[in-house]
Amino acid sequence: MEQVKLLSTTAVLAVLVWAAADSLVNEAVSIGVTFEVVPTTANSPMLIELVDPADGSFELEISGPRRIVEDVQSQAPLRARLRIPDRPTGPNAITLDKEFLERELIEQFNEFARLTVVSVQPATLAIDVDRMVSKAVGITLKRLTLPYDIEPQLKRTSTTVRMRESRYSESSPAGEPLQLDISADVDRLFRERPAGQMATIPVTLDASSFGSDAELTPGSVDVSATVKAQRSTAEVAAVPILLAVSFANLEKPYRPIARDGGPLGIVAPTITVTGPTEDVAKLVRGDTRAYGIIRLKEVDLEELGAIKLMTPEYYLPPRLELAEPPQPVEFKLIDA
Repeated sequence: MEQVKLLSTTAVLAVLVWAAADSLVNEAVSIGVTFEVVPTTANSPMLIELVDPADGSFELEISGPRRIVEDVQSQAPLRARLRIPDRPTGPNAITLDKEFLERELIEQFNEFARLTVVSVQPATLAIDVDRMVSKAVGITLKRLTLPYDIEPQLKRTSTTVRMRESRYSESSPAGEPLQLDISADVDRLFRERPAGQMATIPVTLDASSFGSDAELTPGSVDVSATVKAQRSTAEVAAVPILLAVSFANLEKPYRPIARDGGPLGIVAPTITVTGPTEDVAKLVRGDTRAYGIIRLKEVDLEELGAIKLMTPEYYLPPRLELAEPPQPVEFKLIDA
């Protein structure tokens, strides 16, 4: 019986000695690690982009107790983050020293508290650092090509852009205020509006010139303007002339005749009108009408048979006017 106890105790001691000896055996291996780079503080405006290696893949040589090394090796390739302290905008090179790596890895993997980082390849990390900044942008109208009766007026002359600092440095190397010319959009939108009428339209502001991820706040501006109507001039023949008398003389009989006594159709030989092209075309086609009025006074009705040379007063469609002084009409009145 005593012999059995002795053998059992010996076996237990052997296992303990073996375990203790095994725990003292260090092993070194290389494992793959993919690093994600992030700012040290969560609310940092810093934007970080990997340049080399672009995929963030590294070979990490570690050493430590065999069992812990094997445990970590079974999890490979590892995915870990590297917290980057604030850096200036532009290209940056990060040296991956062992202390820095161990500190980062211990926070994410408990096993690394008992492991040593021997080396890492590559030993540096190339990154591009940027950050989002807010800048004032002046809204301008510099190259208007559409003719306006009332030039476009901006309800606001500025907006704010949120853009990358690197792009701002490119757009304004001397630190001059940013400008956004919206002339092309204004011309395009007002070209679709009726000419000769005041209109106010919203113009969407395009942030693309400040970068693909730039944003403008507010993103539109109201613009008021009146587009100049295209004008033309044309001759209009056979405009009817009406004779008008006062109410008191309505019952007096008379009729107009030509100088030689023949019948007279009182029409103007020709008048010349000018105005918006579309309105002039409507009058020439006969879609609208013009007429003239000769206002006869009582003395005119008392001078029957006398030759009269009188210029009609012309009434034209809205927005049209006479381009030249009208010709007088020659006639005489006789008793009807």
